Amino acid sequence: MFDELGLPTQKKYAVAYIDVLGVKQKIKTESEWGLFSLWTLVGPLLNDWKSHERIKIKVFSDNILICEEIDENNPQIAITDIFSVMKTIEFSQFNMGGALFIRGAIVVGKLHFSDVFVYGQALLKAYSLENEVAIFPRIIVDRSVFEIVDKKENHITLDKDGIYFYDFMQARIDDGGKRLRQNIGMLKANVLLNITNNVSQSSVISKMEWLVNYFNESCVNNNLHCNITPAEIYKSGLKVDSIHIVAKSCDK
Repeated sequence: MFDELGLPTQKKYAVAYIDVLGVKQKIKTESEWGLFSLWTLVGPLLNDWKSHERIKIKVFSDNILICEEIDENNPQIAITDIFSVMKTIEFSQFNMGGALFIRGAIVVGKLHFSDVFVYGQALLKAYSLENEVAIFPRIIVDRSVFEIVDKKENHITLDKDGIYFYDFMQARIDDGGKRLRQNIGMLKANVLLNITNNVSQSSVISKMEWLVNYFNESCVNNNLHCNITPAEIYKSGLKVDSIHIVAKSCDK
């Protein structure tokens, strides 16, 4: 669509910009493991959502762009759909051994989206928030989003640094099911594996510390005795003293 000046038309969209952490380094080293890991995450996502009439997804290198045009009569629909895709991505971490973790941002704003041209303030803002503000393996949520939808209903939580983010662990816990404890155990294993694999990279340590504390706090808040203990951290090779919760091992 073009306007009277022949320029691409921008419309109001819900936009999520996601960075898949750890893949960039694997691409630089031409490691096939990077492509395998990324496709294991992205392949099911594209398959699950390819028939969706409204959601648009583009994957480029280690980044994922997800967007849906806002219906002014029912603006919450597009945002709810975006959160549904977030659940698909985040919940993969409960099922994939050695899963990749992600960082990103969700915003509402102006965008033009076509097969060959993507442009707009919403994309720029989502990218800037992901790159400069998110920092940790979390999907932060801009105020433009929860001005339209309810924070609690969409598991939008305030972090300790005053940033709102998508609380994917609470979303999974609230979903319940017989496999919940098994899924929580898999996520725990993935966190510890990522620590082991990245223990020598100082830029990754703070991200893993945040993830451990987030995992432990979620377990404590929901009476799930599956916390990551200091002993397990040390066994993984990470010598840090910033684990804020001293927790018990998983129940047998």
